[in-house]
Formats: sequence, C-alpha cells, structure tokens
Amino acid sequence: MNIYLVILPMISMLLGLYLVCLGLWELRVGRDRKRFITFSFTGLFLIFILPNMFGFFQFNY
Repeated sequence: MNIYLVILPMISMLLGLYLVCLGLWELRVGRDRKRFITFSFTGLFLIFILPNMFGFFQFNY
C-alpha cells in the first residue's frame, strides 16, 4: 500500500477541520460573510469529498 494514499486523506481532513473552524470564527466576528462561505465550503469539501476521491483512486491504480 502506498503511504501517500493513507496520509493525504488525513491531511485533507485536518485542513478541512481547520478551515471550518476559521469559517465559524469569521461568522462569530461577523465582518465578511463571503469569507465565511469560502472557508466553510472549502473545509466541507476537504472533509467529505476529497477523502472519498482518494479512496476511489486507491482501488483503481
């Protein structure tokens, strides 16, 4: 098993959690709604979509 196919989804999920937390902080501060939306949706993409794509690529190499 390639080590990158194990580490990259974990890094993606951690980065996604960080971006969601930044989005929630931006919502709390309440200055820039566009920045909140950008952080939140990018973080949710990194948490839910990208690890599934890595799982798909894992079986098709």
